[in-house]
Amino acid sequence: MEKMQKKLEEVISKWKRMEEELQERKKSDDSLAPDFVLSVFSFTSCPRKRKAEVALQRFQRRQNFSKLKEDSKPSHEEAKGLTGKEVHEAGNCSDMENELPSESDSDTLSITSDMLDYEQGANVALDKDCKYLREQNHHLNDNLSKLSLTENAFQNDKDTRELASQRIHVERVIGLLRNKYTMLQDTHPLTMLQSDDSGLTCLDKCVRVACALVNMRPSVVPFD
Repeated sequence: MEKMQKKLEEVISKWKRMEEELQERKKSDDSLAPDFVLSVFSFTSCPRKRKAEVALQRFQRRQNFSKLKEDSKPSHEEAKGLTGKEVHEAGNCSDMENELPSESDSDTLSITSDMLDYEQGANVALDKDCKYLREQNHHLNDNLSKLSLTENAFQNDKDTRELASQRIHVERVIGLLRNKYTMLQDTHPLTMLQSDDSGLTCLDKCVRVACALVNMRPSVVPFD
């Protein structure tokens, strides 16, 4: 009995040591890793995990779309930086945004400025470049004027908010009317649309009576 008890204690201690070693080791889902632990649940995605993955994918798509939209917008600095310039023989520059090149202008300009690394008397064709830059400048200015907000853009915001609040109150009254008098929710025969001598139909009279009864109830608009 003593020998059996000792062997049992040794087996128990051995299994305890193995259990402690397994708990200390890091578990891995990779079947090729030395710390791989076979588990069915590690490869089963729960509904919450699937929802989180779908939400993350949607967020990434929205971020990519917003980034692409921001990149496609015209830059204000680029529009301001493109201004028409005229290069003179002395090397000075003057603004000529609204000036257009005349036919009498030469296609070449002589650059003799010490500020530029051109040899004296070198001919540089700048008319086409200046014309192209002016066209781009006007194009960007037009886009900015269309995108920018005017001073009166928010002029009618107060009136819009007041109308929206009134519409909410009217919809509350209509909802109260239809919920209290269910006959207004159903379909009615065409005979109720026949008008009498006064020009009112039977359905109009029913609606008027229902509205009058609703007006006798407390107001749906809170007065604080």
